[in-house]
Amino acid sequence: MGKKILKYTIVVLIILVLGYNSVYFRKLSEVKATIVTGQFDVFHFSQQLWEEQLPAKLDSAVELITLLLLLKTNKAEAFSKYSNALHIGNARYFLVKATGTVTNVNEDEVMLRYGGADSTVNIQLETEFVYGNAIRDASGLVDLNDFTNAADLNAISEELNKQVRKNVLPPFKSAVKKDNVVDIVGVIEMNREHVNTKEIEIIPLKLKIIQ
Repeated sequence: MGKKILKYTIVVLIILVLGYNSVYFRKLSEVKATIVTGQFDVFHFSQQLWEEQLPAKLDSAVELITLLLLLKTNKAEAFSKYSNALHIGNARYFLVKATGTVTNVNEDEVMLRYGGADSTVNIQLETEFVYGNAIRDASGLVDLNDFTNAADLNAISEELNKQVRKNVLPPFKSAVKKDNVVDIVGVIEMNREHVNTKEIEIIPLKLKIIQ
C-alpha cells in the first residue's frame, strides 16, 4: 500500500513539474505537425506517430540480450548506438524486445524471467504507472529543434502514454497469467553512470502472449 501511495505521489509531482516547465517553448515546424486554427494539434500529431511511424521503430528494436551484453563489454557504444533522449544528461532511453516467462502478476506490474539458467534477468513490466517522456524519447521520432513550447512536447508524451494505458495494457492485463510466455517490445531507461543489467523495468509498447 505504501509503495502504491508513493507511486501516485511521484505521478502527481511529475504532472506539476511538467505543467510548470510548459512556459518555455512554442511550436515552430509546420512540416512535422498538423495545425488546427493556428494551434498545434497534439492529438493528431501523436496519433500519426503511433500509427504510422512507431511500428517501424518497434520492428527495429534491439534484442534485450544484445543490449545487455554490449553494456557489459562496451557501455559507451551501447548508449551511442541504441539510446535516445531529447535532453542532455545521463538518463537515456532504449527500445528493446524480449521474450520472457511470467513469474508473478501484481497489481501494478508483471514480473518475468528472461534469459537462460546461467544469465537470468528479472524483468519488471510496468502495467499501471505509464507516465513521463520515456516513450517519446526512446522513439527518436520527435526532434527538440522542431519545438519551442515544452507544453507541446509534454503533451506528445502524455498522448503516447495514453495509447499504452488505454489500448496496449487492458487486454494484456485481463489475460496474462503466471507461467505465460510473453513477447515484449518496450522502453527501458538507464542512467549512464549507474547501469543495472540484472533487474530491468520495461514500459510496454507491444505485448503478445504466445503460450
